Amino acid sequence: MSKSLRELEQTVREFKALTLTMSAAAGAGHVGGALSGAESLIAVWFDKFNIGLEDGNRDRFFLGPMHFTPGIYSLLVKKGFHQWRETVGYRRFGSPFEGHPNALAIKGWELTGGSLGQALGVAVGCAIAAKIEGKKHWVVTHNSDGELQEGSMWEAILYAGTHGLDNLITYFDVNRIQSYNRIEECSEIEPLADKLRAFGWNVVEINGNDLQQVLDAYDEAKGYGNSQPTAIIGHTVIGKGIGFLEDRVSSHNKAPARETLPAALTELGTDFPHAEFFKLADEYQVRMTRELDARIPIFSRDYGWNQGEHMRVDEEWSGIGISAAFRACMDANPKVIAVTQDSYQLIGLTGEDRDKYRKSQQFLDLGIAEQNMAVVATGLAKEGFIPLTNGYAAFAVGRAYDQLRVSVAHARYNVKYFPTEGLLGGDGLVHEALESVALGYYMPHISVQWPCDSIEAGKATRVAIEEIEGPIITLQERAPKPLITRADTPYQYGIANIIRYVGEGPRFEDAFETRLSTEWAGGDADIAIIAIGSEVAEALRAAWILKAERNVDAVVVNLHTLKPLDRAGILKAIQGCKGVVTVAQQQKGILGNIVSGVILEAGMNNMHSLGQLKMLGIDDAYGRTGRPNELVQHFGLGAEHIAVAAMEILESGSVN
Repeated sequence: MSKSLRELEQTVREFKALTLTMSAAAGAGHVGGALSGAESLIAVWFDKFNIGLEDGNRDRFFLGPMHFTPGIYSLLVKKGFHQWRETVGYRRFGSPFEGHPNALAIKGWELTGGSLGQALGVAVGCAIAAKIEGKKHWVVTHNSDGELQEGSMWEAILYAGTHGLDNLITYFDVNRIQSYNRIEECSEIEPLADKLRAFGWNVVEINGNDLQQVLDAYDEAKGYGNSQPTAIIGHTVIGKGIGFLEDRVSSHNKAPARETLPAALTELGTDFPHAEFFKLADEYQVRMTRELDARIPIFSRDYGWNQGEHMRVDEEWSGIGISAAFRACMDANPKVIAVTQDSYQLIGLTGEDRDKYRKSQQFLDLGIAEQNMAVVATGLAKEGFIPLTNGYAAFAVGRAYDQLRVSVAHARYNVKYFPTEGLLGGDGLVHEALESVALGYYMPHISVQWPCDSIEAGKATRVAIEEIEGPIITLQERAPKPLITRADTPYQYGIANIIRYVGEGPRFEDAFETRLSTEWAGGDADIAIIAIGSEVAEALRAAWILKAERNVDAVVVNLHTLKPLDRAGILKAIQGCKGVVTVAQQQKGILGNIVSGVILEAGMNNMHSLGQLKMLGIDDAYGRTGRPNELVQHFGLGAEHIAVAAMEILESGSVN
């Protein structure tokens, strides 16, 4: 042992102190799993293995649950790859210490990640590579028990056991808790030891919060030499070491409050300059806000949301409208059933909803298993149920694309998808697909809609469940966004809304006239702005800016239904305009190419006044960590940027 047990125990305490401080400063971040797995992480990184990217003969370490980034970054600090002061921007815009690790931006980390169930497969590949090249280093992974609900985990486990990868050691942190449930409420993993042995693995089962047992377990794993990979099953307590966090479901993804840190550090029996960390973190945020604000185009006055006495607007998360519609539909029809993955609260359902609809057999939580969610929902739909599914679009749609394409869409089964998409904020690049519209739009037999606010989301949800027969994706955004419609605002599935600014007033939503495209009488406008999701609100604000600053008339198209596409409505809206701006929180060519295809198919000779089309969106990049409004500014998707793009079109009069 290179370090004494007492030294390693002190390292565990210091690791936990920094982990808690980092998360508390950000007001976000998963600490529970980092605390439950601390003993194993410290044993691997500081005693039993050679961890360090500079050494080609190093042991490889991969982490499965890469959502507990406070723990990841604490490891990197304790190992000397970074200083703790570098991490004060954790989960804030501009910091390399994002909500999920970006291996291209930080030192000392092997793999970008955050999508559960992938790291073990990567480790299997590395173990095979070592065998091929005759290298003797170890490949070690740290995985969560919830990850075992992903089929990809068992694919990797099966392959490793079949092919004698005795250079692979996997530690399973079994703390029995995942995002909003205990393991047994989703998919039970026990008897885990028997299952792993049946797949050809050695198994060592221990108390994972006893550091001596952990150290001994790694020694045992390294000593087998029997052509089998080894699993260490560490039974642990989530939030271990902090009384108010221990064995609580909420500890999985809830940051401790700042005011709890002194007592928590006392309980750990260590100290950390948390007050200085908080101060530096706040100063970092002020600096980033100032830098982002400096990038916003300047006009004669501030047109920002709720910056004056007039044009006031309320904000609400679209999940509120969606979940209210869920409840209404489920209460009215026992065949409507929520079939969720691990994070049912992403669609606004509460613990009370879960308990209520479990009793009526209208709630199933499939856990961390988006592919299984798709096919289970298919089976229910085949038998006449109307399943409602959820999840981040990156996983619910992206990870399960094949299942969605073959099992759901081909036969037009009546499955309803409500994935979270757009510039989400703290979770960063892994959770922000930013191409989900394309995934759905180009898949046969499936419809796609992206409502502009919570009120419209409620209407769209009711239509999707009660009126549309067949699969449909209804995208929603995570953060509160401006309410720009009213209960009596015209809405019809498949028909775009055409909106004109009519004059500044006390309420923002009253400053616009909205018509269904089928009822739009037409009218002269200088520019057309076509938007989806919350970018419709930014487009409306841009129309206000353009009129107030340049006397430019803009028509805004709320393309809430992308498929079926209201082609006639798009053409009607842009008729007579000198240019078109498309804007979406997606890769910029997605909405832009859809709209340009409509224009070209109609024939440019019918659009003689149209001089230019500008596409605003994300330009061949991944998302980032930051507040949603900060990311809108960073990617140039705010109203001010839209207004500038429109003015450039009008001033140039040329085609790109």
